[in-house]
Amino acid sequence: MTSYPPRKVPRVRAWAALVALAAGLLAAAVTAAPAAAAAGDFITGFEAGDPQPTWQNSVESSANIGGYCCALTAMESAPRSETAHGGTTALMYSGNDTSTTSSYSYNRIFDVDIPIGASSTLSYWVYPQSGGHLDVAVDLVFTDGSSLRDSGAVDQYGVRVHPTFQGTGNHLQFNTWNNVTSNIGNWLAGKTVDRILVAYDQPANTGTFRGYFDDISILAGGGASGRLSDYVDTRRGSNSNFSYSRGNTFPGTTVPNGFNFWTPVTNGNNDSWLYEYNATTVQGFAISHEPSPWIGDYAQLQVMPMTGGVKSTPDARKSTFSHGNEVARAHYYKTQLDTYGITAEIAPTDHAGVMRFRFPSAADSVILFDTVDSAGGSLSVDSAPQTISGSINHRGQQLYISATVDKAIAASGTITGQGATSWIRFATAAGEQVTLKIGTSFISVAQAAANLGQEVGAKSFDTVKEEAAATWDTALGKVRIEGASGDNMTTFYSNMYRAFMYPNNRSEMVGGVRRYLSPYDNTVHDGQMYVNNGFWDTSRAVWPLYNLLAPTRSGEMLDGIVNAYKNFGWTPRWTGPGSIDIMVGTNQDLAFADAYMKGVRNFDYQAAYASMVKNASTYSGAGNKGRKAIQTSVFKGYVATDVLGESAAWTLEDANNNFGIAQMGGALGFSEDAAYFRNQALDYTNLFSPSVGFFRGRQSSGAWRTTDAAFKPNEWGCEFTEGAPWHYATAAPQDPNGMANLYGGRAQLSAKIDAVLAAPRDFLPGCYGGTIHEMSEAYDTNMGQYAHSNEPIHHMLYMYNYAGTPAKTQNQVRKVLTTLYNSGAGTGNGYLGDEDNGEMSAWYVFSAMGFYPARMGSTDYTIGAPLHPKATMTLENGRTFTVTAPGVSDTNRYIQSATLNGAAYTKNYLTHADLTAGGTLNFVMGPNPSSWGTGAADIPASMTSGTAAPVQLQDRATGSTVTASAENGTAEGRAMLVDDTSMTKWLAFANTATITCQPAGPATVKQYTLTSADDVPGRDPKAWTLQGSNDGTTWTTVDTRSNVDFVDRRQTRAFVIANATAYSRYRLQITANHGAAETQLAELELLG
Repeated sequence: MTSYPPRKVPRVRAWAALVALAAGLLAAAVTAAPAAAAAGDFITGFEAGDPQPTWQNSVESSANIGGYCCALTAMESAPRSETAHGGTTALMYSGNDTSTTSSYSYNRIFDVDIPIGASSTLSYWVYPQSGGHLDVAVDLVFTDGSSLRDSGAVDQYGVRVHPTFQGTGNHLQFNTWNNVTSNIGNWLAGKTVDRILVAYDQPANTGTFRGYFDDISILAGGGASGRLSDYVDTRRGSNSNFSYSRGNTFPGTTVPNGFNFWTPVTNGNNDSWLYEYNATTVQGFAISHEPSPWIGDYAQLQVMPMTGGVKSTPDARKSTFSHGNEVARAHYYKTQLDTYGITAEIAPTDHAGVMRFRFPSAADSVILFDTVDSAGGSLSVDSAPQTISGSINHRGQQLYISATVDKAIAASGTITGQGATSWIRFATAAGEQVTLKIGTSFISVAQAAANLGQEVGAKSFDTVKEEAAATWDTALGKVRIEGASGDNMTTFYSNMYRAFMYPNNRSEMVGGVRRYLSPYDNTVHDGQMYVNNGFWDTSRAVWPLYNLLAPTRSGEMLDGIVNAYKNFGWTPRWTGPGSIDIMVGTNQDLAFADAYMKGVRNFDYQAAYASMVKNASTYSGAGNKGRKAIQTSVFKGYVATDVLGESAAWTLEDANNNFGIAQMGGALGFSEDAAYFRNQALDYTNLFSPSVGFFRGRQSSGAWRTTDAAFKPNEWGCEFTEGAPWHYATAAPQDPNGMANLYGGRAQLSAKIDAVLAAPRDFLPGCYGGTIHEMSEAYDTNMGQYAHSNEPIHHMLYMYNYAGTPAKTQNQVRKVLTTLYNSGAGTGNGYLGDEDNGEMSAWYVFSAMGFYPARMGSTDYTIGAPLHPKATMTLENGRTFTVTAPGVSDTNRYIQSATLNGAAYTKNYLTHADLTAGGTLNFVMGPNPSSWGTGAADIPASMTSGTAAPVQLQDRATGSTVTASAENGTAEGRAMLVDDTSMTKWLAFANTATITCQPAGPATVKQYTLTSADDVPGRDPKAWTLQGSNDGTTWTTVDTRSNVDFVDRRQTRAFVIANATAYSRYRLQITANHGAAETQLAELELLG
């Protein structure tokens, strides 16, 4: 999700003029002082004080490689200060590949003497520039003449550490720093490194290449922490900004689904991008509640320790810091404020947190409390009990705090012109620790104090830290992976952390009773509430992950969402903390349905279901309530382009949501709802255009928005959200077989996905009018038009299974796992595109385990292939489910065969019951695609069976001849009953009435709908009879209803005819209304 101004493309610092550069590079080999031989670790970042290259621009072996430019004759390799991974200097390489058969250059850099032990690791960072090639690597030559490149050693992705294999491994990206780490001791223990080289080796392509190496290390190694919480790096994804997203995250220290986040702030004046990895200063440590940078933070308080007196503004008080002195875990944050010589630490509880500052010797040490907004709230300092208490009002949300400090306060005050911003001052000795404990509440200062007492009390900082770590160990331990590198462990468990970070608890224990201040009506209620969630994102993988791994927590959180319906009348499609008008589709419907279908019952599912039906049947008139354009779309079967922007996205999302309502309605016994919404789930068919082979937008008239000749599948926006027709090519995961039949069959569906992956990476701004950041990220995905950087496409690769080609799923999903996700170590990367409340992370967790909930709202999981040799889920019912894949690797990525609990298993999907029963799924992996999972019986269920295109019931009343026993002129006459909008109505000045419809030909009506009008409920029909006739004289009753209520205005209710028969005309005889002298209806549909 995002806003859409033009992208500002980040650039490496400008290269010096080529002529000037060439003058210093013409020498074939410039020799520097030899690096000191090391018997242990070797580390260089090419900075002053680091080992410097023994050789520059020195070719050891080469073929068909010329100079980059300017009369250069060979590959260059020398330090430059144009860009760096850390510091200011890196080793630049460049050259020109002149052959299409075999080209290489191995350049010597360091003369060393490094013994390799069993735990030795090689690590380096590489920045290949676009327009060149990725076939580069650090190489090692040993004293026995052998080399790393020929040893078979692999990196953390299972790719050989050889330039050619690195180039084809699909894990390196252009224009960003990439880490490569190899446990070389596994292959090379006992050898001694003689020389370190950098190398280019490309057998096929020609052209220039250029890039940088930095932070090369060969370490003796040691054991990684066995504690899962220590693998988490909360900074992953924070190397982002307004123009380009590698996650758009911030390093939130918290507990799972916690009340607060605690985060360092690198720009105290920006309440969206709180922490940017490439920043060099910290301006504060914030209590945050940010759901997304595109929503912005609220109820934020910044705390900043300093010396030298009070410095109130963010820029004045900032301190330099280094990532090398930073620890960023879910349960613990630590950094060194270099400007002040202060060490800052944070440990969280749910509603409170503890900060510990180690000060230098200073007479005027200060802790500042910045209330961010200049107006609203107040803070008071009491020196006797050493407390700070009060409230802040940031972006309309009042947060109360109650804090204690364990140091006597010498002085305190407020900052003129900065609202309630306050400070305390005291003298400190060298190394003195000052502990600040802060309780928070949305209810009152007293409750903030109570929350602090309940969760922290007299506990020490270290105790709070340990309790938070143990909480995260439990959450992360729901899945244990084996056989992964340390880098992959960080990627996996950091993704698990993100998945369990949102939504956020807003309830508090008040006198032993759970209560919450509702952001919907600003009233304190009993019960629980959860906020900060965008269901357009999270319904796809995050909620299914909760339903599998933490169903009790899932039910509790969903009950907190249902309470929005009870306070507000609607559930939010985006909560932050109230209901926000952003993104498309009421995907909360699908989240509720997925939970219920998978056995979650500890939420008010009856109220949840009522909210789902309301979303899909009732016009709200407000952008942040229900579905937009439903006044017409519920009748037309699609949102029209001339009614609403992003119309196709709304249609396709809500067709899928209708499937969820049908599933849950059927399970609850609401058979008429289930039948009606199952038909509405086929709305996607109304936007499929056989003439162009894509889903596309259409107008109210039924005409397509563009002619076939003007249609462009790479045109972004218009009827789509943050994408183009390519990205919505498989946008009916509720009915994959029906969608395949629209394309011509399963083979054609598979071919369509092939085409998405093979299409050129060219994007037209379309209705956005300029480049948005999602376009840039989609381009950098480097998978044709497949844009994993945004959520609507996340199920696409798994549609290969429904097409009977699961090997393609296995291949492409592994490519995504290994190229578009990484640990972010040293870069703050980790993702490509917005992470979005855990969605991007949950996709990874599922896919790395080997399966994915591609058809949300069902009980099926589509099998991909596991990333690691073993993954074990510990389920809430006490059982375990283990996925094993001995020998799985980047080469052995294809499933050859499988067994489930020892029995042969050929289905390319699992059921929720399979998983929750516990057991072991074992895969035999191999280097080539196999026929596993391709049989007709191996494919998961779909709404549509067989090979025919899905057929949706159509409204036979539209276009029919309509008569009525009474009407209020043409403005409120009979024509208003069939005009496909609930914004008009038919009105009769009587409490009974008869309406007759004669379609163009005989119709077998299976369902019909009545829609209440906008006026008083007393005018709504209460009882009626629907009859059919073939001659207009003899009428047969086909359905009778009584005591029917319409609980909302402009609400559509559906009714099923038990024994449908074809008739040439139908009449509705309204025999009673709800007590008014007039009767009204907005719309009548006859679906057949």
